[in-house]
Amino acid sequence: MLASVRHRLIGYVMALTASPTQFGVGLMAWWFASNGPGAYLTCPTMLADPMQMCTTEVLGIIPVTVNLCHMLCHLITGIIGVIAVLRFNWALWYALLGGLYYVAWGLAGILGGVHVRHHLGVDAFGSWVHVIEGVILGGLWLVHRLTVARSADAQQLGTF
Repeated sequence: MLASVRHRLIGYVMALTASPTQFGVGLMAWWFASNGPGAYLTCPTMLADPMQMCTTEVLGIIPVTVNLCHMLCHLITGIIGVIAVLRFNWALWYALLGGLYYVAWGLAGILGGVHVRHHLGVDAFGSWVHVIEGVILGGLWLVHRLTVARSADAQQLGTF
């Protein structure tokens, strides 16, 4: 049994490090997934009162506001990403779609005002953090696309 677990863990690490895109997506996915349990530890009452927002300060200066919706959004997208890194194409799609999702989520909080942020379980600072997280994921996708385009251009120039 331990050999099987070891084999699967090594396979996962090999997939995670197979490309810079998969590695970047993996880091972001594990970050998102860790936010689920972290949010619950910050606000253990969220299961009894899902819309109740809890705010805590990390390092005394960084406000973190969560509710059950916020926790589930991070946990679900994190688990999807942890699985997506197993295949390069899955990781690439996750980077694109996850980036769009997090930017949209952040912009909804920024532009939607206090009422929308209340339902999303986030404050204005957290909304900007979601935009940044989305830009990072989108950047992973974009860097890959630009690298592929540059590589294709270089190959075309070499064939003349």
